[in-house]
Amino acid sequence: MKKEIRKKVLHDLKTLSQQPDEKNQIEKSMLNKLFETKSWQEASVIGTTLSMNKEFNTEPLIKQAIKEGKTICVPRTFGLGKMDFYYYDLEEPLEETKFGVLEPTNNHQFEKNKIDLLIVPGVAFSKEGYRVGFGGGFYDRYLSDFKGETYSLVFKEQMGYIWEPSQYDIPVKNMITEKLVGGSR
Repeated sequence: MKKEIRKKVLHDLKTLSQQPDEKNQIEKSMLNKLFETKSWQEASVIGTTLSMNKEFNTEPLIKQAIKEGKTICVPRTFGLGKMDFYYYDLEEPLEETKFGVLEPTNNHQFEKNKIDLLIVPGVAFSKEGYRVGFGGGFYDRYLSDFKGETYSLVFKEQMGYIWEPSQYDIPVKNMITEKLVGGSR
């Protein structure tokens, strides 16, 4: 079930990414909602991803955080589904993984309890905050004992899917979604 959902949503996200002006406008609106939250305003250290082109573009989020004096950390993955977060500031050297994901090469790791806000990626989302990711289980493992705030930024193409979560699936606490306005996005 998750495999079919993942395939459909990735196709829909690819279609959306072919409309860059519309995608940028939607992302800007959702980011503005995030920046207004108490969680964002009170966070000192924010974990996020370095997005790929079909995903929600995290570069404006990273730039805003740095502008506000916040610290950004991004994930590095390891064998056996392990993932940790490392310092990032737009100038950090990056290396590409075998999955095409960019990761920092520094050794400035952040312990989970030092991350105030984690922006959790996903492919598809249920209304309860459960997510279908890319299939590695990295975030569910990481979130299993993460105590900070979690948010996901979710396009309408990613919402409304129903599946039976497994015992290992961890929902995000908060989702910011785009709203339909006047019959359009």
